[in-house]
Amino acid sequence: MFCWILPLCASGHSDPGVKDNYDVLFYWLDLQVSDTSTYIRGSASNMIVPVTNALQQVVFDFSGRLMADSIAMNGQKLNYVHNEDELIITLPAPVDPGHNITIQIFYHGLGTNTGQYSGIYNKSVSYWNKRVTWTLSEPFAAMNWFPCKQDLTDKADSVYVFLSTDENLKAGSNGLLTAEVPLPGDRIRYEWKSRFPIAYYLISFAVSDYMDYSFYVKKEGEIDSLLVQNYIYNNTGFLEQNKAAIDKTSDMILLYSGLFGDYPFSSEKYGHCIAPLGGGMEHQTMTTLVSFSFLLVAHELAHQWFGDYVTCSTWQDIWINEGFASYCEYLSYQYLKSQDNADVWIAGVHNYIKSVPGGSVYVPEESADDEDRIFDYRLTYNKGAAIIHMIRQEVGNDSLFFRTLSTFLEKYRNSQASGIDFRNHLEETTGRDFHPFFDQWYFGEGFPIHSFSWDHRNDTLVINSLQTVSASTPFFGIPVEFGIKVNNRDTLMTFRQTNSYNSWKVYLPGTVTSIIVDPHQWLIFEKSIMQENKQLEKEANFRIVPNPARDRINIYYTSKASPFQLYIADASGKVLAAKESDAYHTPVNISRYAPGLYVIIIKDLDGIHQQKFIVY
Repeated sequence: MFCWILPLCASGHSDPGVKDNYDVLFYWLDLQVSDTSTYIRGSASNMIVPVTNALQQVVFDFSGRLMADSIAMNGQKLNYVHNEDELIITLPAPVDPGHNITIQIFYHGLGTNTGQYSGIYNKSVSYWNKRVTWTLSEPFAAMNWFPCKQDLTDKADSVYVFLSTDENLKAGSNGLLTAEVPLPGDRIRYEWKSRFPIAYYLISFAVSDYMDYSFYVKKEGEIDSLLVQNYIYNNTGFLEQNKAAIDKTSDMILLYSGLFGDYPFSSEKYGHCIAPLGGGMEHQTMTTLVSFSFLLVAHELAHQWFGDYVTCSTWQDIWINEGFASYCEYLSYQYLKSQDNADVWIAGVHNYIKSVPGGSVYVPEESADDEDRIFDYRLTYNKGAAIIHMIRQEVGNDSLFFRTLSTFLEKYRNSQASGIDFRNHLEETTGRDFHPFFDQWYFGEGFPIHSFSWDHRNDTLVINSLQTVSASTPFFGIPVEFGIKVNNRDTLMTFRQTNSYNSWKVYLPGTVTSIIVDPHQWLIFEKSIMQENKQLEKEANFRIVPNPARDRINIYYTSKASPFQLYIADASGKVLAAKESDAYHTPVNISRYAPGLYVIIIKDLDGIHQQKFIVY
């Protein structure tokens, strides 16, 4: 091993930002692997190009658990330091931009096989009597099995993964299988090549006693077909049990291709490697998954568009990957199963989101390196999917909504995008301002809690809506849809919540017998609704004395008092103060309010009631 002591920063690592001095062009991994262990041996040939003048130091992310045996460039051995999880290499002479160099790293070691995010795994599958070794590098664990640059903004242009193993095994990876080369000692080398840009964590392999179950998918009216290649446990019983589910992949590919644009890697393949992981991982062109359940296949396939073709630009924007892939579960139910299946799915998602009051879809800065927060199922997956469903309602036109998604993918293809990038593109395609929506739902925390009451008199429908919130976001401006039964016929009306308290009036002749709030389950919110008691006073069941007033008002119930919530709102409906009471007489200090018109709102067991008062 050729090592050299290099100048390091005070922490013992390379200078900050040194990995920004080059771009990765190509990874070529040539590894010996087995189904019995995470031990690997081989080489990684990393082609890079400098982006700053006189590049002389190259740093790769590389686990300290692995051992670098030697490093060479053009046959010349290089000096290096393997310091913790960095491989710091000194070039023999400075290299300027425009000059590509390939650094070949020979290494070996027992990859980490513990923890949820360890990069490489080995496990037995007792039911099928198999063992599997597989990789799962997201978000920071690719370095645990090959030297690389773990930077989302630097996709390699292409990747080769050559895997040598026992001849009775199969080893799957990205791209096309270009050769199966017999080797001495009853071994074989599988040569996989992909020529599409790829993020570091989407490079993968899986090795086991697999059989290859492949088929082709062809869009109507097209000549070319897409290979769907599945490495499944080499057992006829497994194929018999799973064939129908695997074949559903065809329907999903055709669905997503119609909604988002053609499958991005159609000149290579889509495929699956089965492995005993806890779910699935969207490795580019070759997903690794534990089973062929409908939703799991739908989710991981969707990542080929959202996550692989376009990758989140930071882990704080993991919504670009997981929120959209999760929403594709809803779409798969809606288009391939039934609307009832989709409705049950979104209802469950909403309930899970509301099981905890706070949390944003956007991963805050302080949690940017926290894997558990990045992959928080309630926030990143469920709330991430649910706000896309709300965006669909806000757009109000499915043709425009899906065109927005497909043009977004085309705009950022083979690259990266953030939540802000999507917001800006959404505004460009719809001509609407989505800043408030993203401030409330993407960056903000929590969800609204609504109390509704309604009354129908003299052919006028009045709906009162009072919004409180579960967490720190003070207000959510949402379009609320109502399913109204009038004269035994159903009609839909939508009103926008523009402030904490809104009272909507609409001319509606006939007899209203019932109202359903949000019948299509667009919204993440808690809701309760009641019909006003027609025996109550027309305006409210309380009096305000004095009115007008300057410093204090008194709230008197006109009937027996019951527990209630009292709110003060300005003329626009913005709630300024709130308190609870159960007294017949409740004094309220108004001395801090400027002269003008205000509203007292009371929510009690009978409904929501309001009266105006004046501060002078």
